[in-house]
Amino acid sequence: MTARALRRRAPEPTGSGRGWKEQTRRVSELCLLGIVATVLCLPVLTVGAVVATLSTVVAHWIDHDDLPPLRDMGAEFVRRLAPGAVASAAGGLATLVVVRQVQWLASGAVPGGSPVLVALLAAAAVLLTVVLLAVPRLAGGGTWRTAVTGGWHALLGRPAAGGAALGVTLVAGLLAVLLPGTVLLLPALLVLALHAVHRALVPGAP
Repeated sequence: MTARALRRRAPEPTGSGRGWKEQTRRVSELCLLGIVATVLCLPVLTVGAVVATLSTVVAHWIDHDDLPPLRDMGAEFVRRLAPGAVASAAGGLATLVVVRQVQWLASGAVPGGSPVLVALLAAAAVLLTVVLLAVPRLAGGGTWRTAVTGGWHALLGRPAAGGAALGVTLVAGLLAVLLPGTVLLLPALLVLALHAVHRALVPGAP
């Protein structure tokens, strides 16, 4: 059989069978997306819009093996700005309250001691887990309200999904601490991991 015939019969590489150069290009797209997302989060009130847009873009990347057009990503971000600002303010306020309560309990300024401190940290962990499970539900136009509600039901129905979401987030946080330079690259990769957890462990997920 001639070499030309062998080349004609050989299947085209697709999906996970692609070469390492193509895989590197695809991961690089997410890393670049993470850098842009980090910069857009600097005003703080844009965090909600950035997370929602990032979730939509990553879901498209998973389903279509490519990023959506830049114009579509920009339009999605603009559409998410107003509701995202409300979510950002609520998240920032909740974080501030938890941090201050932890400081007061640890210093003894507020009575309760270790039992109350542990209960507060546990409640904060549950709230964070609900938000993490909500992130994939923001894709495709989902609102923060419906996403958080869905995240709560997902946690109640599949606690393992919540544990996995919290686990990948802790790994990302550890990488950010040990390798500070990776902070710029991690956002899109973390959202990708949350989508993977959601699709694998939450019933009814795409």
